[in-house]
Amino acid sequence: MICLDFDKDYRSPVCLALGFFDSVHLGHRELIRRMKSYSVSHGALSCVFTFDNDLGAFFDKNSKQVYTFSERKEIFEKLGADIVFHRRFDRAFMQTSAEDFLSELFSSLNIKKVFCGYDYSFGSGGKGDTRLLEKFCEKRSAELEILPKIEYDGERVSTTLIKKLLAGGEISQANRLLEDPFWVCGNVVHGRSVGHLYGFPTANIDYPSEKILPKHGVYGTIIHIGKNRFKGVTNIGPKPTFDVESVSVETLIDGTVNDLYGKEIKIEFIKYLRGIEKFDTPDALSAQIHKDLNWRREC
Repeated sequence: MICLDFDKDYRSPVCLALGFFDSVHLGHRELIRRMKSYSVSHGALSCVFTFDNDLGAFFDKNSKQVYTFSERKEIFEKLGADIVFHRRFDRAFMQTSAEDFLSELFSSLNIKKVFCGYDYSFGSGGKGDTRLLEKFCEKRSAELEILPKIEYDGERVSTTLIKKLLAGGEISQANRLLEDPFWVCGNVVHGRSVGHLYGFPTANIDYPSEKILPKHGVYGTIIHIGKNRFKGVTNIGPKPTFDVESVSVETLIDGTVNDLYGKEIKIEFIKYLRGIEKFDTPDALSAQIHKDLNWRREC
């Protein structure tokens, strides 16, 4: 997959999917799949436009991303995108008119067809909409396909809804909207070195600061280490049994693994098990963790 900065030109014919794709939810995925299918049948490359920083954080410093740009690229490639065309959202771009934005796009890319959601907006003040996009595409002899609203249980599928579900620990519902399990990736760092208390390997990860985490609690997870998969239990939050108030992502792995320090692992969140508890003794906590690991018989 090719990654192109916004100021680079690419002259091969492309089909272009427009959006932020901040969570790559099932609506985003349907849009990309339609684009990919069309591009293959019409001899063009499939191209996704996105921002490489957190648009939400530009307006709210406390905003977090469901998937970072690096993670989104991984998902785009999995969905079959040939090109990711990206730029930074900054004040200069925020002041770019809708018409100028489209002119820059069509000047940089040889666009044959555009795909977007029904509510796609762009340009200064979000004044650009699908009607303006339709008129612009007509002038440039490009086709336009607009994906209609997609709902789940009567509610519009959106990144805002997914963030709400994650914040409430409703991981199963969030996963349905994401189409795949929500995941966090990070390098294993030295933690409290208490794995011997439980009889299972433990891994603390250094996750991206801009990454959203689910509600504090204990989750049934699947751990990817290289090509291997393991069942696990992941604690997000403090460790009150040990009087540790700092928030961390600590995973107990049901399996035999070699030294993990410095290695990157991927944690898929499958099921919310329970809230954070303070146990009277480490042994009592260990007994509970052994019960937690029975959340799923096999990985």
